[in-house]
Amino acid sequence: MIFASDLDRTLIYSEKFIKGLSKEKIEVVERKKEEPLSYMTKEAVKNLKKLHEKILFVPVTTRSIEQYRRIHLLNHMNIKYAITSNGGNILIDGLVDKEWNDFIKRTIKKECVSFKDVFLKFKEIESKEWVIKKRVADDLFIYYIVNKNYIPKELDSFIKWLEERSFRVSIQGRKMYFVPKCVSKGKALSYIKEREGDKDVIAAGDSLLDIPMLKIADHSISPPHGEIYQIKEKIDFIDFTKQKGIFAGEEILKKVEEISQIEKSLYSF
Repeated sequence: MIFASDLDRTLIYSEKFIKGLSKEKIEVVERKKEEPLSYMTKEAVKNLKKLHEKILFVPVTTRSIEQYRRIHLLNHMNIKYAITSNGGNILIDGLVDKEWNDFIKRTIKKECVSFKDVFLKFKEIESKEWVIKKRVADDLFIYYIVNKNYIPKELDSFIKWLEERSFRVSIQGRKMYFVPKCVSKGKALSYIKEREGDKDVIAAGDSLLDIPMLKIADHSISPPHGEIYQIKEKIDFIDFTKQKGIFAGEEILKKVEEISQIEKSLYSF
């Protein structure tokens, strides 16, 4: 069995999610220049390590490779596969699968409008009032840091233009992602699933960028604080946690343990 999970706001959480919590209940799982960045509950850390011993745990993230490697908890877990850059990169035993990355970059050129054209079109609505900075992540997708309070109504027409040109858009907190549809967590997970002999998959995620991964899973879980929950009426295959925030991560891991135990008992007959 494979457990594939998004990281930020699914399993790991920023400081704003731990306000008011006792330090005895939480653990730092990521640092940048010695400063704490991300956390899990100690119970969740313990349960994730136990699961990792029983089933194949695949971290999945929109983060770049460099950002992913900051998560020291995962650096000490001997992770066999990790999906980064929203599926544009796959790490196998910590090393980039160059064949996969080359395939994705060729597909972007074949199927999508160029990043240059995206930037030019976006300039029609861009202003310093709401756009703080922009980045190209691993030459695979674009993201902007924005002030959500000042996003113009014209963004809707730009999103429509972009989606017609094989891009997917996701707004998560202060980050707005423009991602080629072929740069997909689902496609990367399918590749790993095939390598591993078509095992059953449990997947967890909170954002619209996680939906391709959740769709191919046998069991899908999502927390009620993310983008996906906002469109829950359109999705009937996802199990939402009761808990929000950092405790949703804890509940996700408990659900995965329960599902894996049930599956194990079924296959034992």
